Amino acid sequence: MYKPENLLYTGETDMEAYPKFTMSFSIGSSNKERIEAFELYQRAFKAKKILESTPPDNDDIHIMMEIYGQEILIGPGKSMGTGFQGVLCCEVRYDKKEDFWEAYNEIGKEAQSYHTEGPYPWAAILGLVVDKFGIGWALYYNE
Repeated sequence: MYKPENLLYTGETDMEAYPKFTMSFSIGSSNKERIEAFELYQRAFKAKKILESTPPDNDDIHIMMEIYGQEILIGPGKSMGTGFQGVLCCEVRYDKKEDFWEAYNEIGKEAQSYHTEGPYPWAAILGLVVDKFGIGWALYYNE
């Protein structure tokens, strides 16, 4: 699994079990808003922080947390140039490159938009897809 120096990883959950379905909340244009959101979920649902990191080329905080066994990534809202327009997207994490590409190519058929980017601290390859039904999918491949 890709774990660079600037990554906070507590190891409290099994992030190495792949493939894995997770969710993402696009919250606010500031790090303060994302930190406040995590603190709210921590108080309300006893959310546990799994990792906190920023992409290599900017300072937008991303927080991976666990709520009742479900991993959820809090990332930037509409200010993110390549993000989704909605506040919620579905995520699937892979540790096998062929499984990642199979899913990416299939969900990308007739998609409204799709592209790959990375590497990021949380993924060697990130595939962002808005499928033909308008659902946002973030597919992660971790080496």
